[in-house]
Amino acid sequence: MKFESLKNKLASYNLTTEKLKRLVHLFLLGAWALAQYSLGNKFYGLFIIAFFLILVIARPPSFLLLAVSVLVIVLFNTPTIDTLAQLRLSNLSAGRHPRPFLTRVFSPNSGKEVLPIQVQQMLSLMQEHQISNYQLSNQLDSDPLIKQRIIESAWPIKMDSTSPYLFSSLEETITNPTCVVIDQKEDVTLADCH
Repeated sequence: MKFESLKNKLASYNLTTEKLKRLVHLFLLGAWALAQYSLGNKFYGLFIIAFFLILVIARPPSFLLLAVSVLVIVLFNTPTIDTLAQLRLSNLSAGRHPRPFLTRVFSPNSGKEVLPIQVQQMLSLMQEHQISNYQLSNQLDSDPLIKQRIIESAWPIKMDSTSPYLFSSLEETITNPTCVVIDQKEDVTLADCH
């Protein structure tokens, strides 16, 4: 009799831990799906939720199957395969002919062609006018790509909020009356704001 009651308690304990595991898995997958949905991967987030619900309803969860399906979605719904192919091609050419690759790596001002056009124009204006520091307009400063790339590529010339040299895009109007436009390129204006 005691053995039977112990067996029933163990069975109910196993059932409870199984339910708890399923709830934890459901919560984790739901959180992951919500994160993906909010990051703009709506199809991916909805796919995770639908697939998991089908697994819960149809049969016991097989997370290997879920992992494989998520891997397939990530590989074919993102530019992962194209990126890997491009990396392979560039690494093969660098491995076969290392001299031009190494020459470009150690040449001053190499790699500027991959920068955004506005950053290239700002660098050109810095060289032409021998600027020692600069600041960006609100529009350029709020663009994280432009801001990061100009900080990286202009080094050792530093961005300084007290600098008299102001870069702005052509669409912006400079509201500071002390600013005088020194030069401009196709997309960027350089002003002196003493």
